[in-house]
Amino acid sequence: MNQVEALVLGLGGMGSSALAALASRGIEVMGLDQEPRPHDRGSSHGGSRIIRRAYFEHPDYVPLLEDSFERWGRLERSTGASCLHRTGVLLVGPTDSSVLRASLASAEAHEVPVEWIGPDRMRHRFPQFASAPGWSGLLEPGGGFVDPEAGVRAHLEVARRAGSVIRRPVRVFSVDGDDSGAVVRTEEGEIRTNRLVIAAGAWSASLLGDRLGVPLVPHRKAMVWFDPIDPESCSPGRMPCWLVDDGDGAGCYYGVPAWPGQSSPAGVKVGFHGPGTVVDPDRPGEIPEEVVERFVEDLAVRLPGVLGRPVAARSCLYTMSPDEHFVIDRLPGRRSMVVVAGFSGHGYKFAPVVGEIAADLALDGGTSSMADFLGLDRFTGDGSV
Repeated sequence: MNQVEALVLGLGGMGSSALAALASRGIEVMGLDQEPRPHDRGSSHGGSRIIRRAYFEHPDYVPLLEDSFERWGRLERSTGASCLHRTGVLLVGPTDSSVLRASLASAEAHEVPVEWIGPDRMRHRFPQFASAPGWSGLLEPGGGFVDPEAGVRAHLEVARRAGSVIRRPVRVFSVDGDDSGAVVRTEEGEIRTNRLVIAAGAWSASLLGDRLGVPLVPHRKAMVWFDPIDPESCSPGRMPCWLVDDGDGAGCYYGVPAWPGQSSPAGVKVGFHGPGTVVDPDRPGEIPEEVVERFVEDLAVRLPGVLGRPVAARSCLYTMSPDEHFVIDRLPGRRSMVVVAGFSGHGYKFAPVVGEIAADLALDGGTSSMADFLGLDRFTGDGSV
């Protein structure tokens, strides 16, 4: 039986950051992952994740985003990695769009620099998105995207430098614990630890069972890459990262321009933010051809004459919480166990700050970060979200 001071399960976006945070504090920490190397079966892949401060999901996220932007910069300086790319972020839709209005409210509440672009100016400044009369835009110049693969590699590098132990591939069968410690049962035997951070993404629900008390449901989402018809109009100098809110209650299309240094697949990456197909994360399946065709048809209306043929489609797992907000907390009755999960398709940009919060909770039982609104007590009527 192995004994370690702290243990992190899952070494994707959140787990790699938590491992780096714990190791950097001088803690004896081990990281486990079921895959032999960083992979594309979860949620921390695909070459890009949009990062923005004008947050329509809830204004309480904005202080965490400010911290996250700062921590991405620190990570780049400490490792030489290129993680954060500032292309700007453009939200597009009717003037009364709930997404634009909620984003503007968050920006005004937290003094985030944004620019409102009316329909007339949109047609001249961003003609790619001016397909519908009366559409406006909200531009956040300081936004952009984060490279998730680069972020995972950089956090793991920090963790290794600080002396952490990484074991992979190791399959975990079960976890349990109480207020004083936890035990993890793996194919290689039991590991006991004083503090356990569960950052297993779509596999968190099966590991925790009913101990969490909140359903976390894995959904398969599609990411599709397109050849641009005019490469210059789809380059970062002309096309910010974007999201189009056309009033479709099912969700919104979003995209990232083609960018220099982009790994395969290359081109304009497009996704649809909203609930997807419920899947078993061990058998998520391929993206159906009819889903790709739906992208082609819808984008021909929303961005006419901009995107050519689709060149690739990949799956990404959203682990949905009931209210689509993150779950970051210690488990009641098992205070040695910290869960970071349920990121509901908008979490990766927060990875550096989530890792620090997880380390705070594991070591100190609390955190100075403004993340209380993401605790489990909100599901019993005591939280603020």
